[in-house]
Amino acid sequence: MTPGRYQSFESVAGDYDLTRVIPDATLTEIARILAREAHLEAGGLFLDGGVGTGRFAAPLAQAYPAQIVGTDISPAMMARISRKTAPGRIALAQADLQRLPFTDGAFAGALLVHILHLIELWPLVLTEIRRVLIPKTGVLLLGIEMGGRSALVDFYYELARTRALLPPSLGAAGIPQVLAHLSHTAQVETLETLRLAWRRVVPTARTLEALSRRTYSQMWSISDAAHQELLAETQSFAHRTFRRSEAVEVLKSRFVLYTVRWP
Repeated sequence: MTPGRYQSFESVAGDYDLTRVIPDATLTEIARILAREAHLEAGGLFLDGGVGTGRFAAPLAQAYPAQIVGTDISPAMMARISRKTAPGRIALAQADLQRLPFTDGAFAGALLVHILHLIELWPLVLTEIRRVLIPKTGVLLLGIEMGGRSALVDFYYELARTRALLPPSLGAAGIPQVLAHLSHTAQVETLETLRLAWRRVVPTARTLEALSRRTYSQMWSISDAAHQELLAETQSFAHRTFRRSEAVEVLKSRFVLYTVRWP
């Protein structure tokens, strides 16, 4: 099947980590769970599909160097991985997840986090992941960060939605759609991840700056003129709601992991 369209974070690679913050302790715990589920102590390879800036691959590579492989469509995103781990700990390949450059059964485990909504033919990605996993024992882990979104971002999106400025997702509409698709061919389980919860304090000025720079993928199709109108109204909302320019929001997040195993 011919690969479909996809969205890339190439143009916002420098801002990506500023708006997608997970505490180091939580990332370390996520890495421990990934390694446990994929039995990396046995020496197998692990694929981080859509590795981005290495948020998850870097802590995993600290414990399992030379076993972690990361792919991404964006060279600029992967270039930032060197800031998080020593060279050589993660093998990197620029690749489309719809057509992976790996042999069948190469990996003991794989991870996909916040990527399938960016890819038009997302079921093809799952087919490819299944192909490169070791038959019967290989495991796919799907991760999703829940909560943690600013009231200012919500306000911007709601304005855009009421004005029909937000297009539907290019790829999967959400994790429920993905899980429903997988349930026909695979065993899917939710992992107990109570320890993967955190809160962070975010200045409203930083959130407004991220909105201004269009750091979030849903904003990319909005015209410049419409974006400026939405941004101005969001800035007014922030002033009315928080009053002070140095105001902050306390955002609560949690990370959920699902295991997917094909018979």
